[in-house]
This record gives sequence, C-alpha cells and structure tokens, in this order.
Amino acid sequence: MELTEYRDQINEIDDQILALLQKRAEVSKKVGAVKAETGVAQVYVPHRQKQVIARLMAQNEGKIPEDALEAIWTEILSASRSLQEPERVAFLGPVGSFGHLAARYHFGALTEFVPIHPQVDIFTEVESGRADYGVVAIENSLQGTVRDVLERFQHTPLWICAETFQPIKQHLLSKSPLTEIQCIYSHPQPFAQCRAWLSRHLGNVEQIEVVSTSEAAQRASQEPSAAAIASELASEIYQIPIVANAIMDEPNNTTRFFIIGSQMSDPSGHDRTSLFFAVRDKIGALHQALGVLEKAQLSLTYLESLPSRIKPWEYIFFAEMKGHIADERVLVALEQLEEVCQNVNVIGSYPRGTP
Repeated sequence: MELTEYRDQINEIDDQILALLQKRAEVSKKVGAVKAETGVAQVYVPHRQKQVIARLMAQNEGKIPEDALEAIWTEILSASRSLQEPERVAFLGPVGSFGHLAARYHFGALTEFVPIHPQVDIFTEVESGRADYGVVAIENSLQGTVRDVLERFQHTPLWICAETFQPIKQHLLSKSPLTEIQCIYSHPQPFAQCRAWLSRHLGNVEQIEVVSTSEAAQRASQEPSAAAIASELASEIYQIPIVANAIMDEPNNTTRFFIIGSQMSDPSGHDRTSLFFAVRDKIGALHQALGVLEKAQLSLTYLESLPSRIKPWEYIFFAEMKGHIADERVLVALEQLEEVCQNVNVIGSYPRGTP
C-alpha cells in the first residue's frame, strides 16, 4: 500500500505540473501577441533564458541535479517559443554531429535545425535570413581556436548572442556485441581521440575513415558486424545502440560554441564581451591596451592574435572579458581602449555559458 500511495502522490503532482505548463503556454501565447503588436520579432531572448534558469537554480538547493534542471527548462522554454513562432537554427552538419548536439542542447528539441557545411557558411545562412540563428564552434579545450570561424567574425554584421559548452563524448555504436565487431567507421579526429581505448579493446579491428561521425553511424546501422565512433545523438537518430560508453582518451574534451544572430543581447548579470582591436606600431602598445582593462578591473578571459590580412606582419587581437557593454566600467574601458588602439570592434556582449 505504501508504494501505491507514493505513486498516487506522484500522479497528483504530475497533474499539477501539466496544469501549470498549460497555464504557462497560454501566457506565452499572450507574450507572442504583444510582441507581434509592438513589432518585436525576437522570439529567442538569450538574456531571458539565462536569467530564468539561473533564478531556478538558485532556488533548487541541490535537490535536482543542475544539468537536469537546465535541460528540463530548456525544453519548457523551447516549447513556449514554438507557440509564438518557429525558429530556424543552422549548425555544422550533418545531423547527429556535435554541432547538432550543441544546438539542440541550447535551443531545445522543438526547434527547426538546419545542417550546413562548411561551418563558415552558417554565417551566410543567418545573414541572408534563411536561418534565425547559427551555432558555430569557436574553441576546443584540446585543439584551441577554430581559426576560420574567428576570422569570419571580422566580415559579418552578425552578433554573438550567447555561448554554450558541449562536452565531446565519443561512444562506440554497433548492433553487434563487442566481440563480433569486424570494422569501425569514424572521422579521423575521433579515431585519434580514442586511440588508447581502441588499441586496448579492438586493436586488431579494421578502422575505416569517413567524412563525418554521422556517416559512420549511418553505415554501422546498415552493416552487420560494423561499429562507429560517434555521439549519443547519432545513436538516437540512426537507432544504433551504444556498446561502449565514453571511449575517448581525454574525458574533459569540451568545445565552446557561439550562438550568432542579428541582435545584440541585453545584460543578464552573467555576461562576456568579445571584441577585436589593433595596436599601433610602437613599444609597449599591447601592454598599454591591456593596462586599460586592468585599471577598469575587468577580467580578461581570452586573448589571441591573428593576421590582419591588410598588411604583411600586421596583427589584430581577439579578446574577451567578463561584463556587458551596458555596464558602465566596460563602456568606459572600451572608450579608453579606442584612444590607445585602432579599429576597436565589439562583436558581442552575451550571457556566459556554463562549462
């Protein structure tokens, strides 16, 4: 009887949750109507999503795992936005890629995802209006900056609207047990990332390189005794079981993705500002520029140089700091930076993601 009573209580709570979700959906529709009347086209609001989840986490008191709470409310927000207007989000395809996984994690499943290849063409997709937002990889914890994406930011009117971190977990997928696998498909990079595990467990099995982990999963789903190294999402899409979980040699491999769009994000209280700047050709120019940020007590979180492509051996710098351009000390620091640098170009102030 005790178990039955607990299940009855859970059923009652589920009924209450559903009723509240339905009530939330009705309010969300009204929000959409107000936006339509006032000419506000933006459905996805990065700072609002960050604030909603952060507020709930502060009340959570550890009773629900934070990852689970964020995932639940991401889907609730996704469902609410879908009642206002469907969103199109471009990512580096094909489907089942880590770009797809990052996009779905950030926007929720009730979003229209558009696979694009190569990655820099995601900018064009959003610039043209064929997609509302794009998800582009900017940095990997093991391999560093994605240079072609960073350079593309110099030639776009788009803003960085948000960021999200995606753990790169490689799994072995197969419809056969481990002992019956005769060949493994994957992209060269996952093969390199899983070298030690493969040598230890499947050292004599043939490794076949393909153009993507998604293609690998698709092939393994159709061939007996074949396996693929791919993501959990690829396992779900191509309906092929995970026979070995998290086989990568480096467990903390993570990629940071930028969400790009046509509008600057409002402050969330937990923000980052990204910019380009060039220093004048004089002794101590970079030191002077960084001194501006130090004086303003702004935490510099990223600094990288890249060729200007205007003049040989001339470089510009990509930098990131905590804070939003609407914050007074950030605004003052940027004004001072313009006095000692050339071509100061802010490309986004946006809610920081959680690694």
